[in-house]
Amino acid sequence: MPKRWEYWVYPELRKFDAADRGSALQKAKDAKFDGIEIMGMTLAVAFTVFLTRYSAAGFGLLERVGAALANLVVAIPLLLVLAGPFYVRRVRRGLRAQLEDRSR
Repeated sequence: MPKRWEYWVYPELRKFDAADRGSALQKAKDAKFDGIEIMGMTLAVAFTVFLTRYSAAGFGLLERVGAALANLVVAIPLLLVLAGPFYVRRVRRGLRAQLEDRSR
């Protein structure tokens, strides 16, 4: 059963019967990424890597671990903001395709 936030992110989900929403969402998540989505996520990862790069020259082991953890704390939200919309786009596209197939 979809969670409350999924109805906000995927408004197409409301057009499915309540019993079918979970399977429709799972099927939409299995859709393949298209070229725009792959390119967008690739650019999002590249931009995140660019923003979180640092020089570890002269760092001790503890400082390196601390810098890596700090980068992780910065990189995760960046990826959610930059790459997340492409993931959402794929699922919404999958839901729309199911609705079109159902209407035929």
